[in-house]
Amino acid sequence: MMLKRLLFIIIFSSVTFVEVVAQSFNVNSFFNAGATLGVDHPTPGAIDDSTDFQMTKYKFQFVKPLRTRLGIALKDFNMKKADAKASQIFLATKFSVAQPSLRNTPLDNIYKGEIEFTAITASMRNGVWVYAANFYAEESNTSFNQSFTPNFRAYTAYINIKNLKMVHFYGATLVINQGRIVPLPLVGFRAKFNARTKLEFIVPVHLKLNYALNRKVNFDLAGYFSGINAVSREGSVLQNDDNTVNLRELKTYFAVNAKFGRHYKLKVETGYAFLRKLHGINTDFKQDVASAPYISFSLNYNFGHSVFGSFINGVQ
Repeated sequence: MMLKRLLFIIIFSSVTFVEVVAQSFNVNSFFNAGATLGVDHPTPGAIDDSTDFQMTKYKFQFVKPLRTRLGIALKDFNMKKADAKASQIFLATKFSVAQPSLRNTPLDNIYKGEIEFTAITASMRNGVWVYAANFYAEESNTSFNQSFTPNFRAYTAYINIKNLKMVHFYGATLVINQGRIVPLPLVGFRAKFNARTKLEFIVPVHLKLNYALNRKVNFDLAGYFSGINAVSREGSVLQNDDNTVNLRELKTYFAVNAKFGRHYKLKVETGYAFLRKLHGINTDFKQDVASAPYISFSLNYNFGHSVFGSFINGVQ
């Protein structure tokens, strides 16, 4: 039980924090090396009487655990020991292609690449600490050659694990995007009402209710803020001529998560994006975009190389 408790804590840490800070991608397989393909497809949203905006995004993610450690060998693990501990370090690499368009006229594709390192330490005595650093860039073909601009995102958080039915966490996040430095608090909780129903809330805007129909299928009803989505890239803050246009929006959705066989997981998400705005990150440009429904698909293949893999179904 103690081992499963620690494994549950690390799984929860991976899923909750990385999902929110990286803006809603499926990370339920962080204990197993795996690859995920996905697509987000919104319907066009009006900018004015004659112009619609749309941006379809194709995504790929690869996760590789770099190191997993238990403080004691499994054969010697004793649930009565207060110094039971575990840790994991993993690497996530992500790539996406966004295809924005105005009134069916394609704009330059936006390519986003990310490398993220996350370390999680968990012990019954000291609780759980999560540390993450993410390096990323969003560029078009032109800006990549003329004004490449790296960005950075990091966070650290402490998780109170005294009561697994109501887990509280708090920490801090730092985002450096196109030269803008934004520090944010990281505060929230995860409540387990019963064996099937869980609720997550993270400041500023992330709320998710999850219901497990069985071991193979579960449902999400959620809302979250998506704030970093480059629509066009021109110039650089490093050259004092940045003219990047970004999309921010609030999304609510219903999702079905299903497991197939030993290795495959499918997520189908349908929702509604509203409070949408195109804005210049370092300029005064602002343009409202009409609300619009969207649909998203992702397929994960789990390589099954994790030391903890056999415990996952028992603790989630």
